[in-house]
Amino acid sequence: GVVEAETLELSTVDIADQFVKLITYQRGFQANSRIITTVNELLSAIIQLAN
Repeated sequence: GVVEAETLELSTVDIADQFVKLITYQRGFQANSRIITTVNELLSAIIQLAN
């Protein structure tokens, strides 16, 4: 079929809202990554103390 300019719809996705969500999720991921790194370091220190 042919797409006519008058019938072309705009996207219903709000780009600004999607960027806000992306940044929020990214910061959450970074925070969780830091927690995992810290726990890993603590567990390594505990294992070294036990030896």
